[in-house]
Amino acid sequence: MSGFFHQFGQRKAKNEGGHLTPEPYEPQVRVEDVFYQRLVDADRQRVLEVGTLQAVPGRSTHSMSLFPSVQPKNYVRLDIIDGPDVDVVGDLHKLPNDWNNRFDCFVAHAVFEHLERPWIAAKEVARVLAPGGRFLVKTHQCFPIHGYPSDFFRFSDAALRLIFEDAGLVVDACGYDYRCMIIPPKEIVPEAHLSGWNKEFPSYIHVGATGYKPIG
Repeated sequence: MSGFFHQFGQRKAKNEGGHLTPEPYEPQVRVEDVFYQRLVDADRQRVLEVGTLQAVPGRSTHSMSLFPSVQPKNYVRLDIIDGPDVDVVGDLHKLPNDWNNRFDCFVAHAVFEHLERPWIAAKEVARVLAPGGRFLVKTHQCFPIHGYPSDFFRFSDAALRLIFEDAGLVVDACGYDYRCMIIPPKEIVPEAHLSGWNKEFPSYIHVGATGYKPIG
């Protein structure tokens, strides 16, 4: 680690921004805001939200209230486990074959970190979205292990953009939210370096992406 901090100190002295990490990101527009703003003038009648099972009994976390014009029968809540707030039990890696081009919106909050192969799930999102349909995916860039043992990934904004663009979708907003601080053991990062280390190498609780399925 001594070599790392020597390099870290040299970089600060030379102001070599942009080589090891991105500049600290302060979002000007939240990804959710972009998603919902783009829905204002759109005809959105069918929504698929995944990961809706109540993790805490009696506390709903789905986003149905944000789609007041969508009839409940057309708002499908899917989870891999049956229970409260789940309409369909299914696997995002393999959604029903007859769901091609079925949904106008896809929503997933804190789901993609739990997927074994999120790049396959992204292709399924592209398949079930109707042309012009929009998606919103929020997951974690930095977060404690949870949902063990099904906790597989943490994402950068570039990683989210990559898997959804590779799936054939257009990503028109992608970024971080809720900057946080990592406090490792002192033998990893000495206390004297902690503030500068977190400033130089930023961490965020959330990362998200939104976009749409091209028409034609």
